[in-house]
Amino acid sequence: MRKATEDSPRRAELVAEAIRKMAQLRGLHVSIREASAAWADVPEREPAARLAAVWALLFPGHSLERVPADRLHPSQLPAWVLDDSRLGILRSLGSATEVATIDWYPKQAGDGAAHRVAWVPVVPITAPDDDLEVNVDRRGPATMAILAAFKAHWRIFLNVALVTLMINLIAIVAPLFAMQVYDRVVPNLAYDTLWVLAVGVIVAYVFELILKLARLRILEKTTRRIDEALSLHFFNRVLGLKVDRRPQRVGSLVAQVRDYEAVKNIFTSSTLFALADLPFVMFFISIVWMIGGAIVWVPIGFFVICLTIGLLAYIPVKRALRDQKDETTRRQGLLFEAISGAERIKSLGGETLFDDHWHRVSKVVNEHGERVQSRMAGSQFTTQFFQQSAFVAIIIVGVTQIEAGVLSMGGLIAATMLSSRALGTTAGITPLLLSWGSARYALEILNQLLSRPSDQNDHRQASSAVDKLPLSLSGLIYQYEGDQKPSLDIADLVISPGERIAILGTNGSGKSTLMKLLAGIATPSQGEVRIGGLDMQHCRLSWLRERIGYLPQEVQLFSGTLEDNLVLGLARPSEDEIRNALRATGLLSAVERHPLGLGLPIREGGTGLSGGQRQMVGLTRLLLQQPWIWLLDEPSASLDSEAEARLIAVLTNLPAHHTIVFTTHRPNWLKLASRVLLLENGEIKLDQPAEKVRIGTANRPDPHAIDRTGVESTAADRSLGKTGS
Repeated sequence: MRKATEDSPRRAELVAEAIRKMAQLRGLHVSIREASAAWADVPEREPAARLAAVWALLFPGHSLERVPADRLHPSQLPAWVLDDSRLGILRSLGSATEVATIDWYPKQAGDGAAHRVAWVPVVPITAPDDDLEVNVDRRGPATMAILAAFKAHWRIFLNVALVTLMINLIAIVAPLFAMQVYDRVVPNLAYDTLWVLAVGVIVAYVFELILKLARLRILEKTTRRIDEALSLHFFNRVLGLKVDRRPQRVGSLVAQVRDYEAVKNIFTSSTLFALADLPFVMFFISIVWMIGGAIVWVPIGFFVICLTIGLLAYIPVKRALRDQKDETTRRQGLLFEAISGAERIKSLGGETLFDDHWHRVSKVVNEHGERVQSRMAGSQFTTQFFQQSAFVAIIIVGVTQIEAGVLSMGGLIAATMLSSRALGTTAGITPLLLSWGSARYALEILNQLLSRPSDQNDHRQASSAVDKLPLSLSGLIYQYEGDQKPSLDIADLVISPGERIAILGTNGSGKSTLMKLLAGIATPSQGEVRIGGLDMQHCRLSWLRERIGYLPQEVQLFSGTLEDNLVLGLARPSEDEIRNALRATGLLSAVERHPLGLGLPIREGGTGLSGGQRQMVGLTRLLLQQPWIWLLDEPSASLDSEAEARLIAVLTNLPAHHTIVFTTHRPNWLKLASRVLLLENGEIKLDQPAEKVRIGTANRPDPHAIDRTGVESTAADRSLGKTGS
């Protein structure tokens, strides 16, 4: 595995398979897709270092320890071994009579067992707090991410600071040149001295130009890398938010994510240049003091005035920006709602109503925008006024200094030039403060958003290697944010491996919510959902997604090709596997008729496909996934009778140890079920074998006793035949 060897697709696939196997032997879990992505994300370096970095990335807190072969103990196995071009898993140690067992990737004829060193996976010494879901640092997750990104490039910014120092040192060349010319060259007409000074200044300016271009290039490349890393980080964090705990209005969510653009503006090259030059204000002021004496009090006074103006404008501008951003978020949500529901709006003739809403919100946004612009412009104009007044004051004070005999004409010109440089840099304080006010509020919004509960918890590493995985709920209460009453209240429910369970219930009874909880997409407000005895909130997400297949009522497709949508999130299946799955769901003939085949273009949201076609695409993907637990929410709601019969046939032919849980309102689906649950108002009112719950055959209530089973069998009869959820 020499560094010079480039990563071929085949080699990356073998490495991913080796990592998956080692994780399995160590009682951990990682999917092929995760391992491949981690290997690609870690840049090429010395093989052992790269492997250690990938292992730590996949399993936070874990590491690899280098152990000489003669010091290995059987308790440390399995361990990694490397040769020049391969990766191996050491399974057993050799002895005088036995050869060590090593699984090499790739395998070759005559594999030897020679190795001088091994890398042993080491688990964290202390157990992490499994209940920690969000970053509790008071600065917030977004702030911490930005600080970490800048900290990772601190050497580059140190170099930029040194370059800025040199640029500002060169900046005093011109004032000193002017002072020497007016004080020495002009009175004596010393042209030789003039040309020597001029050549020196031109050379200095050439160096300044080179340094400025180098600084610009360095900062542009660095800020671009930081921007790309942060935007990817924030995008992943937003995707990782628990679906049921994020802002429910998608438009508002998008507007909040876009606040990163306001934060990004604070570390553009122009802003960073201003920040880098600001510390040198005192340097220029000190040079003015050495040359012009009392003149120095003018730029000092201007510095204090600019700081005061910026601070006075900061609070009202920040308040106006806050109001503007809040209203802009509302407008963004209204726009998204109008576009996504345009068909419904047109059918109801609601264009006028939405026009009125848009006009009112836009009017408020513009009013707040005017307040922001007027305050910012007012502060900038005031700063410019004092800057111009300061220039006049410098000339006046300079004349008095010349009269007193403590300053020459050349000294006045030099002091004026240096003061102008200090005044120009100082004038940038006000816009910097106002920009920081805008970025700070945007950062607060990002911190609030990213502080919401997330599925991306590094401590979620639990998995199970058993073949049969029961599902269980205990003490479960689920309540949507803002609701006063729980949507689900289930004291106890156990789903054994291999069961076929139908969930019945009227609209709003909690069927879809229960399916999301079983799929690990929703998080209980109280209680636990367990799979194989493990709390889902502690299980590794990739393991859950492999074991559990979830088909929602409305299958969401994404822009791309049909193949892209079928293999989304899966280790790359072969074309034969894809075609077999398409054949099982009846989509193969339609795909073969299309000239692009699996390259059939899919538009955003799957528009252009019927609900039934989207449903069958989702089912085809489940067949490719081959989960052990199938969760189907109204799988036949959009299907015709032929497609429904084909779907039932596919589910009937699944292996006996596969668990199937589905919601339905159609009586013919009960023949697939071995057990029936009835939900009503978020509670399980019936739990019986399927043969006891048929239309017209359910038990009837005893008139002299409360028989929960009989009463709810009647309710089950009523729920069958209805549509929706």
